[in-house]
Amino acid sequence: MRSLKRFFARLFNSAMRRRDDERLQEEMAEHLALQTADNLRAGLSPAEARRQALLKFGPTEAVREEYWAERGLAFLEALLRDLRFGWRALRRSPGLTVVAVVTLALGIGTDTAIFSMVDTLLLRPLPVQKPRNLTFLVFPRDASHFDPTFSVPNSVSCVSKRATCFPM
Repeated sequence: MRSLKRFFARLFNSAMRRRDDERLQEEMAEHLALQTADNLRAGLSPAEARRQALLKFGPTEAVREEYWAERGLAFLEALLRDLRFGWRALRRSPGLTVVAVVTLALGIGTDTAIFSMVDTLLLRPLPVQKPRNLTFLVFPRDASHFDPTFSVPNSVSCVSKRATCFPM
């Protein structure tokens, strides 16, 4: 239950990111101002005091990323960011978009057709009353076994174990 509550809290935080981002920016600016004031009291020049405060605080973008990784859903935000980037890239080049959509459509259609055939022929039982009593007929595959004088019963071999087969 706690993990579900935490998930929803992070989801809410991700949705309210803009407002919280402004608050985080204000908090970081206040922290830098306090550190700069401490450095000024220590006798540093204003520019050097600000520089030392920034060095002590660290990179602000890394602090922001760490904060949002802790408060938000990083994987969801990364997914949304990637989807937006992909959408912009596809809108920029319509020719590539058409090729990508046609390729996906052909691939999905082909996979569906192949799976339907495999499902019908191999996975589902045959639509007959006694499928085990069926006989499979095998014909010669190349012309070297072809004899124009043979009859149909002599040219067929049986693969089934239970059915009566013609001799070859």
